Amino acid sequence: MRTALLDPTLGYYASALAGADSESAAGAAPRDVLGTHGDFITSPEISQVFGELLAVYLVSRWQAAGCPSRTRLVELGPGKGTLLADVVRTLARFPLLLGTLESVHLVEASPGLMALQASALGGALDAAGVPMRAAGEEVPAGAPRGVETEWFARVEQVPLQPDVWTMGVAHEFFDALPIHIFEKTAKGFREVLVDIERAPQGHTILRPSDLKPASSKPAAPPSTKLRYVLAPQPTPWSQLLAERSPRFAGLQPGQRLEVSPEAWGAARRFAELIAGREAPVVAEDGARDAAAEEARLRSESLGGAALIIDYGDDKAFGNSFRAFKQHKIVDPLEDAGAADLTANVDFHHLKSAVATTDARALGPMFQAHFLQALGLEQRVGALAKAAPPERRVDIERAAKRLVDATGMGAQYKFLALEAGHTGAAQEQEAASVYPFEM
Repeated sequence: MRTALLDPTLGYYASALAGADSESAAGAAPRDVLGTHGDFITSPEISQVFGELLAVYLVSRWQAAGCPSRTRLVELGPGKGTLLADVVRTLARFPLLLGTLESVHLVEASPGLMALQASALGGALDAAGVPMRAAGEEVPAGAPRGVETEWFARVEQVPLQPDVWTMGVAHEFFDALPIHIFEKTAKGFREVLVDIERAPQGHTILRPSDLKPASSKPAAPPSTKLRYVLAPQPTPWSQLLAERSPRFAGLQPGQRLEVSPEAWGAARRFAELIAGREAPVVAEDGARDAAAEEARLRSESLGGAALIIDYGDDKAFGNSFRAFKQHKIVDPLEDAGAADLTANVDFHHLKSAVATTDARALGPMFQAHFLQALGLEQRVGALAKAAPPERRVDIERAAKRLVDATGMGAQYKFLALEAGHTGAAQEQEAASVYPFEM
């Protein structure tokens, strides 16, 4: 799954909206993977209100934290930068907060999408009168500080900044992280693997012509068709992620299970970024080094707040692995590298990762409930009132799609990450977080 999506030459995102260099490297024309002309569409592409309400939530958490004077914004998988630009434009309506924004850190693996993100972010900052600066760029004397922007290939590379209050967003990021699939059998869990489909081997009959020198006729190309196979023996992953987990002990033979250790690791690191310090080191027997833990807890951190938005639920899935191409679900083993691969997010799995850190997880809650609680109806009403008559229907229709109880409103969930100001100088009690705690 990782290879099909992120291979630097043949992966799905390798030629996504890339320039000439990427086109020659990948051997294919640049593709628009997002939006109506791509393979799938996301909430930010449907309505600007989505990003605006996410920003309103972050503003409210910043205010609840006492309006820290130094902030940064971290986004995992920013896509075309649409959500990022909507969030920044909304933050710009709060000059006090915008003045505290020192940096934007983005986790992205596609060079083509990075270029679009830079353009979108640069436009939003420019409209607010704030320059965007590259990481490490020297600021001329007398010039405004601007917002330093930096890209990272993996969330593990984003630095901890305990002296900065961190805002975070991860929209449709975790669904694209690689999964392992396991099937319960009478002998325990076995991993589902991908193999090349081989033609059945029959009897070989030699003819007199076969003894003559080989002709110049080219041999038939090897098969590239893929298929699922069941591992004949337990694999390390099946033993670690499925067999030893009491969570999956009740599965019956024939049932399947999807687990993403990479999603667990990414959620843990994202929570560390929000908490502003690394999670405690725990030995195999569950013990902690008392001295190291005391020193870790003495270190001060401003904390932060984040939102994870994705389709999935507070449970594990077994048959959600699929591919999207031109807005249709297709076989994920066909045309690998030319379709988006995805699997439903197990929010319980993500929360177990957050629980190992100093951040706390809240939710998940339905997308419809979150957006409505943050003022979707009022914001859409204001936009429609200010729009030309021919645009009002489109604005209202887009908003309804976001909260449709039979579609996106229920399929997508919001999970909040929250970390208060911690350290020897100040300990902050966990206050209720609207709308997750009401």
